[in-house]
Amino acid sequence: MDISRARQPWTPQYTIGGVALDYVCTQRLLGVHISRDLRWNHHVDVQRKKAARTLGFAARNLRGCTQRVKRMAYLTLVKPKLFYGTPAWHPWTKTNIGKMARTQNKALHFIYGRHVPPPQNMKMLSVPAAQLVYNDLLLFKKSLCGLTDYNAMARIIVGRVHRGDDPQHPRLQQPPARTELGQCVFDYRVVAFWNAAPPALKDCSAAQFPSKCKAYVSECF
Repeated sequence: MDISRARQPWTPQYTIGGVALDYVCTQRLLGVHISRDLRWNHHVDVQRKKAARTLGFAARNLRGCTQRVKRMAYLTLVKPKLFYGTPAWHPWTKTNIGKMARTQNKALHFIYGRHVPPPQNMKMLSVPAAQLVYNDLLLFKKSLCGLTDYNAMARIIVGRVHRGDDPQHPRLQQPPARTELGQCVFDYRVVAFWNAAPPALKDCSAAQFPSKCKAYVSECF
């Protein structure tokens, strides 16, 4: 697979044992379907269909169960298929986010029936955009605490402290990005979310962060 957005990509021929290798448009790697143009339309479609099939299976077999059981089924069986690895990839287009939202709305009706309560009354992130922000902030916090091998600050710059700024929480500067694709990568988009987060969320421990971050993101969305 040649990763390029060129209209006429360069495709040299490779052979193994005298047999030419065929080029493919998509390739699955560690559960993520990577397209040659680095767009995530194919991956979203594949994962959405998997989530829909799993949701249908749960709906058929959990009919008559309590909301708590159905909610646990969604969180453990359906949600991981939709949002697996989202810090590494990101739907970022309205079309892809809309596809994920439709699947999640079906899950909400599966859990609550016809009358879905408002988001603040749910013990879950019911909006795809909220879940995406939560996943980004959670990975960033783990990186800052040294809980992952990924260095999220490798391309992020700590900005200058201006008058009126909190010296204990300097604002971060996004890495340079000239294209729309560059502005959708993890270390670019997470900076805005982190800068907007309250100091209490930034200072809490890694163990406290998931619950506090979920509450903060729920209020924002």
